[in-house]
This record gives sequence, structure tokens and C-alpha cells, in this order.
Amino acid sequence: MKSFEQLTEIQKKAALEKAIQYVLQGIAEGVMRFNDKLNGDDLQARIDRAFEKAERLSTPWFIGEILMEDKYIREHVEGMAQCDAEDAIYLERGEHAVSGVAS
Repeated sequence: MKSFEQLTEIQKKAALEKAIQYVLQGIAEGVMRFNDKLNGDDLQARIDRAFEKAERLSTPWFIGEILMEDKYIREHVEGMAQCDAEDAIYLERGEHAVSGVAS
């Protein structure tokens, strides 16, 4: 097993890209929502506008790209993904892991 810091630069880039896609998927599926009032920003409002744009353009399958066009959303997505990538453990070939058994 490796930590994020033990990965090569190419592996770090791939891990971060995978984490970005995971965050975008969570947003696209409605699993991740943000409370603008509590957070003191307009992140969810921007996300909602991106969904409206995707619907207006009849291209809901491009929601990830539309979200990332907004610099503010992109910075937040990348920040969340960076934290996720740094917190993850990376298995090497032949290693196995089981999740969800410890409480």
C-alpha cells in the first residue's frame, strides 16, 4: 500500500483526476449538495445554474464539463478532490483491501 505522497507524479495526477471525477459524479447525482447560507457562499447556486444551463442546452451528459467551466466551482471541486486523493490509500498490484467492516 502507498499513501498519496508515495506515488509518482504521474500516479498523483491520475489519482487526483479520478478523485475529481468522483466529486463531479456525486454532484451530478445529487449526492453532494451544499448549504450556501451555512457556508456563506453561492456554490450550490452556481451548481444549480450549471444544471439549468445543461438542461437549456439539452446536454445533461455534459454537466461535469459545464460545472468545471465555472472557476469558483472548479476550485472547490479540485480542493475536495485533493483532500480525498491525499486521504486515500493506494493498493499495489497483488494487494487486496476490504472496506466497511470496521466501525
